[in-house]
Amino acid sequence: MTTPPAFPPLDTGHSRPVVAFFDADETLIAMKTPFSLLRYRMKRDGDLTGAAYERVVEPLRRLAATGVTPVEVVTKFYELHAGLPWDDVVDEAREWYAQLRERGAPFIEPTVARLRRHQEAGHHTVVVSGSWPATLLPITEDLGVDLVLCTEPELDAEGRMTGAIRHAMFGPAKADAVRQALAKFGADPADCYAYGDDPGDLTMLSLVGRPAVVGGNPRMTAHAAEKGWPVVPATLTAGTRRQPV
Repeated sequence: MTTPPAFPPLDTGHSRPVVAFFDADETLIAMKTPFSLLRYRMKRDGDLTGAAYERVVEPLRRLAATGVTPVEVVTKFYELHAGLPWDDVVDEAREWYAQLRERGAPFIEPTVARLRRHQEAGHHTVVVSGSWPATLLPITEDLGVDLVLCTEPELDAEGRMTGAIRHAMFGPAKADAVRQALAKFGADPADCYAYGDDPGDLTMLSLVGRPAVVGGNPRMTAHAAEKGWPVVPATLTAGTRRQPV
C-alpha cells in the first residue's frame, strides 16, 4: 500500500469561486469542544478533581463504545443541558475560549496553516461540524472562518435548552450542508477542498475535487490510500496538548 501524499499546493490559477470545507473538533482543534466546555463549567462550579465530570461523562463513553451513531451519543449530551438558558451557555463558552487561548489552545497545526493558505488565496472557508455554535463560534471567529454550519440545539420559548437537538450535523447532513454552501458561493465542487478526521466526514470529503484526511483514524487512512487522498498528521501547536473527552 502506498503512502498518500501530504497536502499538495493550492490551485490558485483561476478566478472561479473556491470553497474550503473543514470539520472542527479533531480537525482544526484537538478536542471535543462541547465536552471541554462541560469540564470547564463543572470545574468552575467546584469539581476541582474532575471526579464529577467523570461520573457524568463515563456513561456517554460507554454508549459510544457500543457502536451507536454519533447522534445517539450527542442526544444524551444535550439532555444534560435541559433547562439551561442558551445565552448563558454562549457567554460561558466565550469565557472558556478566552482562557483556553490564553493558556494555549491545542490547534492542529497543519490544518490551521492550510486554512490560512486558503484565506490568503481568497477562498471561502466553511466549517461543517457536529459540534454546537456555543464553542464553535469563538474559535471560528478567532480563525476568521466565513461560515459555520453545525448542530443546533432546540430552545423553548424562553430561550432555554430543551435537551433535544433541532438540527444534527452528522453524516448525510454534512453532505447537504456542503451542497448548500457550494450553491451559496456559486462554486464548482471540482475546484473545492475539504478536510476531516472521522468516517462521519466522508460524505463531505467525497463531494469535492480535493479532499484530505487529518490524523490517523485507520478507516480514514485506508480510504485515503485507496483514493489517493492526501493525509497529514494531527500535529499540535507547539507547547499544547490534546484535551481528552
